[in-house]
Order: sequence, then C-alpha cells, then structure tokens
Amino acid sequence: MRHIDSPEAARELGAEILSPRRRPLILISSDESGAFLYDPEHVEREIGTDVDVVTISTGDTTYALQSVLPEKANVYGGAARSYPPDFHSAPDWWRSALRFPKHHNVEELIEDALAQVVTTIAAPVERARWARATVERVSGATGNVARLDDGERVMIVADRLTSQAALAEGLEVGSSVEGWLLGKDLSPEAERFNPDRLVDGSVTLARVVKVTDRRVNLMLHPLSPEYPLRRRDVIPGVDDGENEDVSCADVVREGETVRTRVTRSAQGLALSLVDVDPEAVIVEPQSLLKGGPAWLQEGLHQEPKALSAPAAVQAPSEPVVTVTSPPVNPAGTPLAGLPFVGAVSARDLQEVRDELAGLRGTIGRLGHELREGTDLETLDRLRDEITTLSAQLREEREKSAERSLLIVRLTREVREARSVKTQVAHDSDTPRARQSLWPDRESWIREEIRRAWVQRVLAGEKHRYPLQEGFLVGPSFVSSLEILDDGQLDKMLRAAVYVLIRRAHEVPSLDLHELRSGMGGEDAPVVRADGAKSWRVAIEQKTASARRLHYWVLPGGKIELSRVGIHDDYTP
Repeated sequence: MRHIDSPEAARELGAEILSPRRRPLILISSDESGAFLYDPEHVEREIGTDVDVVTISTGDTTYALQSVLPEKANVYGGAARSYPPDFHSAPDWWRSALRFPKHHNVEELIEDALAQVVTTIAAPVERARWARATVERVSGATGNVARLDDGERVMIVADRLTSQAALAEGLEVGSSVEGWLLGKDLSPEAERFNPDRLVDGSVTLARVVKVTDRRVNLMLHPLSPEYPLRRRDVIPGVDDGENEDVSCADVVREGETVRTRVTRSAQGLALSLVDVDPEAVIVEPQSLLKGGPAWLQEGLHQEPKALSAPAAVQAPSEPVVTVTSPPVNPAGTPLAGLPFVGAVSARDLQEVRDELAGLRGTIGRLGHELREGTDLETLDRLRDEITTLSAQLREEREKSAERSLLIVRLTREVREARSVKTQVAHDSDTPRARQSLWPDRESWIREEIRRAWVQRVLAGEKHRYPLQEGFLVGPSFVSSLEILDDGQLDKMLRAAVYVLIRRAHEVPSLDLHELRSGMGGEDAPVVRADGAKSWRVAIEQKTASARRLHYWVLPGGKIELSRVGIHDDYTP
C-alpha cells in the first residue's frame, strides 16, 4: 500500500492511472482532518494481491491529481473509487464509481474492484467493430454462442442492454444477430421503442414490472418508459364502488405477460387492463434485438425475483439486543412498518461475514483463471460460475444488511419507547411522522407537496400560481427521499413546489437547467422515448454531495417527479 502526500507524487499517480495496468487501483482520500473514513488496511486485507491500494491526502495533493485526470475522475474529501486496469483506453468518470462514506459502505468499494479484476483479461487493447453472426446456442444470461461469417465462434453478451432486458428473450437459434464485437464478446444493441405503431383501442402485450395494492406499472419494451396504472385501470367496476376489497396484487403479479388495451389522448399513450377483448388480434410486440423474435409472447412470463426473508433467529449465549414487548406509539398500537424480533445474534452476523470473505476469495481466484483462459469453453464455464457467485455474494450482503438494520431498528424502538412523550411533542407535526398516516408512500408525498404549496404560496397568489393537477410521481422518486434528513426533505419540498407552479426559472438558487446526454454544453438534451425532456434543479448549494431534484416535462406540459440524487449523478 502506498500513500501519496505531495503534488509531484500525485501527478505521477495520475499518469499511472491513465497508463495500461494489470490490476485495478483503489484510491482512498482522507477527509479535511486527515482521517480515512474508509479503512485502507481493511480494504487491502480483504482485496488481497489482486488490486493496488493507494491513499492520498486531501488538499494540494488532490488538486495536483485533479490537474492530470479527466473531469470528474478525481477523489478527495474522504471519498474513494477503483480505477479499472484499462481506464486509459476510455477514461470516462462513470467507469470508476465514486463512493462516499456516508452513502456507500466499504464492501461496495471492494466489490467495485473485484468486478474489475474478474472482467479484466490481459490482452492488447482493441477497438470494438460492428459484426454479424448466426445464433447457435441460447442458454440464459450467459453462455449464449454465435458464429461469425468467417466461422469464428463468439459469446453474445448483454453489456449494452438495460437491466430490464433479458438477453435470451432477444435470441433465437438460427437467427442472425448484429452488435459490437470486442475480442470474443458480441454486444447487440436493443431495437428502439416505437410507440407510433400502437393506435388508440389496439391490444398488445406488456410486462408487469411493479405491483402494489393500488398501482401497477407496465412496460411495452425494455427501452420504453414504465406506464403506471391506477386501480380503475386494473380492476373493473372500481369507479362504481365495486370490488373494494380487491387489490391490484390480487389481479396480476410482477413478471407476468398480460394483454393490455392502448388508449391515446392529449396527454399521450396510456394502458389499461380493463375491457380488454380476449379475442382481439394483438399488435405484435417489438423485438428486443433487430431481426430477433418479439420481446414478449403470450403465455410466457418472467420469473419474479425471489425475495429472501431473514431466517428466524434463536437466542444464543452471546450478547443480544432483546425487546420483551413491542414498543407502542401514542395511540397504543405497535409501531407500524418495523418487524418485531425477540433477539438477533452476533454469531449470525459473524457467519455472514465469513461467508462473504469466502465468496470474495473465490471470485478473486476466478479472476486469475479468467485472465489465463483463452478458449471459448473455458470463458463460458468461468462466466457461469462468476455469475452464480456474484448472485450469492449479493444475497449474503443483503442478509447482512437486513440483520444489521434489524438491530439498529430494534435499538431505536427501545430508545423511542422510553422517550415517547418527548418525541411526540417534538415530532408529531413533521413530514416523516405523518407518513404513517397514509396507506402508501406516494399518497404521503403528494400531501406533503400540497402542504408545502399551501404554506409557501401567498393567499393572494394561489389562483395565479396553482399546484399542477395530476402531476406524476416516478417509480424511483419516493425511495430516493429515504437518504434525506428532515432539513433536506424540507428543501426538496420547496423546490418541488416551485417546479410544479412553473416558477423554478425565477429562483436563481435552484439553478434550473436541462440534463444533457454528455458533459458538453453543445450535447443534446436527454429526451425519453415518449418525448419527455429531463430537467433538474438544485436543492442545496455549496455543500458536499449537494442534492438535486430531477424531473421530466412530458409533451403537453405535465410534470413527472423522477428522483433526488447528488450533484454529480446525472441519471435522469
């Protein structure tokens, strides 16, 4: 492990990062006090000899490094990142995820580097070229094989597809496939979604991607937006007071392929599961890949992701966190939303950590084998094994996080139960406290935005600046608010009000601007398949990890609140 403490050494490190290397390089910066919030020794101990670990002092040293590296590829202020060995070939900041101690644990930093070890094959750098091949084998996420026109066999990979798209759904043995060829990997590109082929009243197929008791989200194509459906669009007779005891989850499930009726209006394309003619000729769904089979087929469903619940925990002899009875809120009912468990063992947490260490060691070994493997069969076997182990690693991390969170929650419940009277007096009228009064989080945030509008817009201006009716709440919006503290949430509500009354451009501190497809001022704005444009405003200014509110403006002017992220996060 090296430490960089001078501008000259920092510039040399920058040149090293931008040169070909055999191993990933983790760079950990100190905070302003000189302390390392990510423990370098722990990282080096976990990572072994497969990765170089370097530390750097924040200040003149990181400024010198910034002068050498591309824009937004620097590290300072306690943050860390892992640079892949081939960073020089495409030195884009997004290839090296920036990790902040407040928002990312050290395991994520370690896994960034391990993934770069696994996917790195020591070979001369070459450029991708467009190629055509014939599909010979389809076997799922990995192991899909095709033969080029010159007879060479290659693996078809999903590097250029979205997470919603399963590569195998776009392949058919004997059909042709085109994509970018790099080494032995052929990366097809998805066919662009074309909503114009769907006319009002037509019937087509859609995939259910999200289900709650009151909402269903459908997707027509991996590159299409998600179309939200309310209960009236899913359950017949809701507007007439019928089927009140039926929830959306009783009708459909995630991953299901369903017939849907297309409606068109001034607001754009919409979908409904009510009054769908079962005998109607469907408009065939688009293919995932050009020339491939239709992305969706009637009767074929996607298996939903298994949800692993924490196993029951027995009380061992080690110290445990124990709650003899569920804490109660002022109304005398158990605190909603939190599981009640009698005890959580420190031994269980240690077992999970041991399993994680074993999995990391196996992935590191496979990284060495992958660099040595040159034949297609070896690469196929190693990729399959890595995919399985990566899934196990994610599962173990989730279990560890769930159990750690459970301990934190139970400890907090005990503390809150002891001081419930003072807490009620202090917190009874905050947005977070009011969330439990609503059946779902979307209803809660809509009410908080309405309250903010009532408080911030003067009585004489409310007719002039009404809150936009029917604004949309994106599928990731409410979950992105969980990391905000009370002060940041209040600032977000203020910004959302100015956006929804069309006055954001009048407030300089909001710094309203369009999101663009690149970092340059001449790059095209980000536009969704349905024509919506992406915008963002500043929730905070001149602070570390300052928050930004991202939203879409749909054709016709309707606004969809998308998500809250940090200042260097450009995801729409």
